[in-house]
Amino acid sequence: MDTVLERSDCSRKKKRVCFFIGNMSHSGGTERVLSVIANGLYKRGFPIFIMSLWGGRKSFFDLDEGIKLYWIEQEFRGTGITGIMGRLRYLNQILRKEEAEVLVDVDIILGCYSLFLKRRMKGLRWVSWEHFNYYYHFSKNHYLRKIIRRLVCRYADELVVLTQEDKGFYQKNLKLKCGITQIYNPVPYMLYERETKGVDFAECKSQPMIFAAGRLTRAKGFDLLIQSWKRLEDDYPKWEVIIAGEGEERKSLEKAIKKAGLKHIRLIGNVPDIERYYKEAAFFVLPSRDEGFGMVLLEAMFFSNPVVSYNCKAGPKEIVADGKNGFLIEPGEIEKFAEKMEVFMRDAELRRKMGIAGRESAGRFSREKVLENWERVLRK
Repeated sequence: MDTVLERSDCSRKKKRVCFFIGNMSHSGGTERVLSVIANGLYKRGFPIFIMSLWGGRKSFFDLDEGIKLYWIEQEFRGTGITGIMGRLRYLNQILRKEEAEVLVDVDIILGCYSLFLKRRMKGLRWVSWEHFNYYYHFSKNHYLRKIIRRLVCRYADELVVLTQEDKGFYQKNLKLKCGITQIYNPVPYMLYERETKGVDFAECKSQPMIFAAGRLTRAKGFDLLIQSWKRLEDDYPKWEVIIAGEGEERKSLEKAIKKAGLKHIRLIGNVPDIERYYKEAAFFVLPSRDEGFGMVLLEAMFFSNPVVSYNCKAGPKEIVADGKNGFLIEPGEIEKFAEKMEVFMRDAELRRKMGIAGRESAGRFSREKVLENWERVLRK
């Protein structure tokens, strides 16, 4: 009872926050990060609710039972209201019902809704939280996103970006009339952090397995990884490459693997126990052409995986210290990427040393440090 009263008392002192996301039933990195931030802020006393524009009836990632989740598209159909203006009225009704004080877009394109919602609710603070870097090229709605980005930078109260590099891109290319704050994504494995304190994951790695994870899209560069692995497979028959994730490029990647005659590289789809692969892997690779941040690098390093990563826009160079906890390769240098993979494959002691350094450096991205930064944004 004391805990409930304490939380209730604390809630009255903190702003009521709505997180607005495309689809909370997805299993991507954006949804995972939102679940971590929303749960963390709720435990710190912030009244939190989430509006998911699309999706089913269940969040893929666990949310505190005190966090209300609205599935807009499903609920909207039952109202008899139609059209974009009707949808905006419905979103506005929810914000007023919940007495929202801060609206946080979890993807800058949702600003096409939030721009109008802010105008309809006097005193509503609008924060846009972008998860892709400024130069990221989208296969859909690319030019619409560019327009909305400019509207966000003009009319939002605050723009939150994931890296210092990306913050610089915005400051260089746009005349910002909103505030801009850089906040890293947190390491999501807080339970593991408590349970595994003092555990040396580097000592537990005995599998000759190279791990990669991410959406199977062109931006993630798994076709480049296939080309790098082709240079190594024949010389290292005991080693294999495992790629976790799903996406529209799966069939083309499978064709590329078959055409190259590779036997020891596998696409395993989405996995519920991805931690198992991080624990067992000898090292981790990130062949991305583009990143918003590089959350999988953090996850891998938490489990003492040294990494080989392309130094793409934006994020890897703020996570990976070249030569200390991994290797950074200039984008597109397939041969060099293969060379650094081979360095790790041949040197277990180097893998162990860099893996330990990676685990230590992941502490810079702890959940509590990230939540402190979010509190500062919400208190403005």
